[in-house]
Amino acid sequence: MGRNLWYKVLGTLFVIVALVLWLLSIVVPETFGFFSLAWAGVVICGGLGLVILLNGCFQKNVSTIKKMKIWFGIALIVCAFLCLVSELAIQGSIVIPIIAIIIAGGLLITILATGGAKWDEGDNHKAGYKNYHERKAEEEKAEKEEGK
Repeated sequence: MGRNLWYKVLGTLFVIVALVLWLLSIVVPETFGFFSLAWAGVVICGGLGLVILLNGCFQKNVSTIKKMKIWFGIALIVCAFLCLVSELAIQGSIVIPIIAIIIAGGLLITILATGGAKWDEGDNHKAGYKNYHERKAEEEKAEKEEGK
């Protein structure tokens, strides 16, 4: 079993639940009539967004890939919010500030999940790193000491 299996299963379950509820809203409108395509979009985008966000936060991977997964999850959460806006007819004046808060939260999560690591962080930024010339000088010094 792969490490990402649970994320895939959970994401697939969100999609199946939303589509089954949407089908039930068409077949049994008396009971499930409240569930529309917009609610299905909220469940699918929100659920997949949370799954991808959690995958990006807790997966041990390169920081660039983690950041990409987190931002893709945030984008899906914004899509879920837009579906919710269309379903509940939320005032237009508060939509943009809420989206800005979601994006700022995504920035905070990205910084916390990656530890602020830059994508191009290399060995030369680590303590004690020696460049080619320094290593070559040490090798020559060691050879001279061995030759004595």
